[in-house]
Amino acid sequence: MLAEAQVRELAVDDKRERRRFIALERELVGAEPLFVGDTDGDVDKRLGGHSAFCDETECTLLIASNGRDVARCAPIVNRRWQRHGARDDAGFIGYFAAAPDAEAAVAAMLEAAEAWLAGRGVRRMLVPFNGTSFLGFGTQVDAFDEEPMFPLPWQPAHYAALFEAAGYEPAYPFWVYEVDFASEPYRIAARRALDDARCTVRPFDKKRWDEELELLRRLQNETFCDEWEFHPMTREEYAEFFGDWKQFFDERQCLFAEVDGEPAGFCWGLPDWTPLFRSFKGKMGPVQIVRFMRHAKRFDRAGLLMIGVRPSHRGRHIGQTLAASLYRHYEELGLKSAFYYPVNEDNLASRRLAESFGGRGRNLTTVYEKRLG
Repeated sequence: MLAEAQVRELAVDDKRERRRFIALERELVGAEPLFVGDTDGDVDKRLGGHSAFCDETECTLLIASNGRDVARCAPIVNRRWQRHGARDDAGFIGYFAAAPDAEAAVAAMLEAAEAWLAGRGVRRMLVPFNGTSFLGFGTQVDAFDEEPMFPLPWQPAHYAALFEAAGYEPAYPFWVYEVDFASEPYRIAARRALDDARCTVRPFDKKRWDEELELLRRLQNETFCDEWEFHPMTREEYAEFFGDWKQFFDERQCLFAEVDGEPAGFCWGLPDWTPLFRSFKGKMGPVQIVRFMRHAKRFDRAGLLMIGVRPSHRGRHIGQTLAASLYRHYEELGLKSAFYYPVNEDNLASRRLAESFGGRGRNLTTVYEKRLG
């Protein structure tokens, strides 16, 4: 006989409770060979309210049990995200993890999360979403037998079914494109974009780290302002997010487009560090840092993670020139293909850009939604 589902709220200001919450994901799905989790210390910093990303964020921690702990989640309200675009009716349920066959316990946990959010004025729940798009959003809906592309996580197939059983509907799909450098569409598009460039492309200058990071932040805030999942990022958030990467940051994977000496756009690519982070098993101490320093520049896959062109410079195929410049770098490194990801399904311009290079797209990640009556 199954035990009745119970949901407990943990104290976010209790470090021991937070550690218990963080460890539960690895206990539930960490044995899966493709699983890769966040660094425990980073998650603890965010959930404990010690991160710049939590400046106007409120959350609590929930664990569901049916004789043993079988699920966790964190209902989250991000006031800055709500203000951007008048979205004060929406809140998040993030840091989700659950064992298979835990439908009743998960339903009870999500109901408790909804009640907590409703008490703070939320009528529309988005799941899973970790409070800000930079920290993770969406659940995997396909390719469960494939290696995830960093920084996208791997998640088991039963998550989507658990959300749907609790009354959530798929609402915001995201696409991942793979571009084959040997394909004819890629060769034609890349050649045209580089030969007929209407901008100058330059790499990030690490010698001017603070200035360049601020330029990147301003360009992202301007060019991503209409994306539903984003809200304007602060200097403090950017400094925190990129600070730990400074010594590993590859200037040739972060590019700026300029027209008459003025910034017109940017693109930013990343190598696939998934195998490295999987080997760390949530830890990031001296041993892991040394291993990362030794292996961060060795990778078999990479992709274009973000790209944006200022509105005043659109229509001049500057996005194509930026993407082609980054992909040319990956070709020179010996890669046969690269990714373009993750793309909001409603961002038709970005999808057309990926497809102009012959990109093969798949909906691999989706954010689910539920509206309270």
